[in-house]
Amino acid sequence: MGQGGRPKHLAWHSHVMTVASVDPPSTLLAITRTDGLLLRCDAAAVGLEQELRRGFSQGQLVRIRYGAYVGTSVWSKLGPNGRYLCRIRAFAAISAEPPVFSHHSAAAIWGLPRPAAWPTDVHISVPEASGGRSRPGVVRHTAGPPPLVVERDGLRVTTVADTAVEMARVLPFADAVAMMDRAIHIPRRGVSLTTREDLDRSLAALAGPVRLKGRGGALRAAEFACTQSGSGGESISRANIHLLGFEAPELQVRFDDAAGFIAFVDFFWRSISKVGEFDGLGKYLKEEYTRGLTTAQVVMAEKDREDRVRALGPTFARWDWTIARDLAVFGKFLSSHGIPRAR
Repeated sequence: MGQGGRPKHLAWHSHVMTVASVDPPSTLLAITRTDGLLLRCDAAAVGLEQELRRGFSQGQLVRIRYGAYVGTSVWSKLGPNGRYLCRIRAFAAISAEPPVFSHHSAAAIWGLPRPAAWPTDVHISVPEASGGRSRPGVVRHTAGPPPLVVERDGLRVTTVADTAVEMARVLPFADAVAMMDRAIHIPRRGVSLTTREDLDRSLAALAGPVRLKGRGGALRAAEFACTQSGSGGESISRANIHLLGFEAPELQVRFDDAAGFIAFVDFFWRSISKVGEFDGLGKYLKEEYTRGLTTAQVVMAEKDREDRVRALGPTFARWDWTIARDLAVFGKFLSSHGIPRAR
């Protein structure tokens, strides 16, 4: 359960992998970019191309794509989100013209949640008149009118609203809802990535004489999306609760006792006084949630909050990704906790 705002961006160091740390030669520090990349063109410009090749052959560097490398120790610490962002930045770094990232790549840049694995391909948007084809590692998307392009962290990218709508055309309902929820989420601190009005404008652009594939799915996801869902796991859970035909819970309900504020809970079924909580690992591991506390301290604080809420009468149902993603398992779980069916 959250006590404040949710993280605005996906963490670059989202997971730490336990592998041996291998650092690149110190001579290459001079050409290491602020994003951790080392480019062959930069090495050649200062006479370090041989050192770059040697670092790669000795396992001190990982080649992200032709002409772009990163230190093995840096790569080993990156989780799926970070590695995909690294591939995106590598492509931007070696491109002759600044590319416009779209679809999966734009979603990653904006920090929209992708419960399934990110692709390894980089997705870009190009004008129809530009010609050219997709090639290994790069998927080119053509559209009629040029997309609205903005800058995010030094990268050219389609807007949040356009990105969420394009992804909703190709994703399953629950995953599409997760992206749209994140796009319009109103945090308790900070600002939203985009607005419902912007989302509606992007959806309106799909209308036309030619019926676009996935338009209906995008409209359904947008209609169901809300500004209160605090994480991708909560959005997936909420969408699957709906698909399974259970009563819709209230979101982010505040609880207080005589001592004051306790927490905002993820879900609350008032008719049966049941609190629902999605427990992803990030709650116990990511700095955005832990705020300097150890995992043990976070767990104890969570238990204390739950005990205080229980003292007010509600009972709890907690689940994680393994339950939320499996409709059959989730349905049995909700039934076992007495969640009523929708009327």
